[in-house]
Amino acid sequence: MSFFQDMFVFEFLKNAFFASILVSILTALFSTVVVLRKIEFIGDGAAHASFGGLALGFLIGISSTLVAAISAVAFAITISYFSQKRRVSENSMIGILLPLSMALGVIFLSFVKGYTPDVMSYLFGNILLVSKADVVLLLILVVIAVLFFSLFHREIVYYSFDEKMAKHFGVNTGFIHYSVLIGISLSIVASVKIAGIILITAFLVTPAATAKLMAKTFKGMVTFAIGLSIGASFCGMILAYYLNIPPGSAIVVALFVEFLVIYSFTKSKKA
Repeated sequence: MSFFQDMFVFEFLKNAFFASILVSILTALFSTVVVLRKIEFIGDGAAHASFGGLALGFLIGISSTLVAAISAVAFAITISYFSQKRRVSENSMIGILLPLSMALGVIFLSFVKGYTPDVMSYLFGNILLVSKADVVLLLILVVIAVLFFSLFHREIVYYSFDEKMAKHFGVNTGFIHYSVLIGISLSIVASVKIAGIILITAFLVTPAATAKLMAKTFKGMVTFAIGLSIGASFCGMILAYYLNIPPGSAIVVALFVEFLVIYSFTKSKKA
């Protein structure tokens, strides 16, 4: 049977496919701000912070996704708070809190009695974990993200390119800044089952980094990033199906191949 035939036969495959497309749209939107603002490490740190939240959720017996979301948002806001105080650099705080959150996650898991969740599934993703509820959650987040980028397009553009200038033109940079951080954190948590904590950074960086090589405007960058991300997810899922490899890893490889191709093309074009 072909991939698309199996997709309508097996529920988990259909959920994984639609989830991967929604993850692509969601992360690509925030990817543009992440790359332009050069805050790639915040996304990486929030991803690792979510691991501690997942483990705590397993330990206390409540929704691991909810606790992971709270942990990721708290991490991103804490990093921002300390970096704004200028006493400790942003990268230093990430270097301090990232291993702390992972260490706490390992400690929490060691106290879980009975069945211990498969840690590798959360670190590198597992399509068997994706449920209809996850697809619905991703769809809701995508709608909210699209509305946010549509309603505050001008403010986001100013904030992404020059925060000081944005303040000069009356943009509420505090609101945009923390909204973006919360959006990045929630995107990471919602995407963990597809990409995994270790690989999710590629979804937040590679699409926009590649799109930046081609686009001349912010809107063009967003459009290219979404298109590249969806294309990589589609190719990654197909490759994973036929080669029997993890889809999250396959998508990340596809994203990198897109980057190499476009980088080579734009370089030769300029030459």
